[in-house]
Amino acid sequence: MAFLKSVNFFAFVFWYGTLLYFTFIQAPLLFKRLPRELFGQVQSVLFPAYYWISYICGTLLVVTYHLTHPLTNYAPEDCVKISALYLMLLFSLVQGLWIGPKVAALRIKRLEAEKAQNQPQINALGKEFGKAHGISSFFNLVVIISGTVYLVYLYRELN
Repeated sequence: MAFLKSVNFFAFVFWYGTLLYFTFIQAPLLFKRLPRELFGQVQSVLFPAYYWISYICGTLLVVTYHLTHPLTNYAPEDCVKISALYLMLLFSLVQGLWIGPKVAALRIKRLEAEKAQNQPQINALGKEFGKAHGISSFFNLVVIISGTVYLVYLYRELN
């Protein structure tokens, strides 16, 4: 039981730390310091790893939580914690498997339109990219908020 709780704790800390680092440190710094095209290329290399961390840690969290908290003994705070973990995993999966690839494809199409100097297509793709990126950012925010909820309950449990 102690091993499973340790795996759960490590998976959460690693995932939550990665989420915060990518969202509030890495992406803003690179966005400010790199040319837009290079920034997009770097992000397209980093995001698959970012999503895989989410998939692996999220799955570990959900599985180890269920193994250490039998369904027959769920208290209200257990329902909040497991719901937060499921939200984190669900929104990460949708972000990584649907929205992320869409954003990446739109970025490439927009670069091609810029090289062809097709302004109407640039404008249309820019608008579509902005919308998809906004959805992705919203999903990421839901994951971070859900993680923060889990963190608050985890903190209470440790004290």
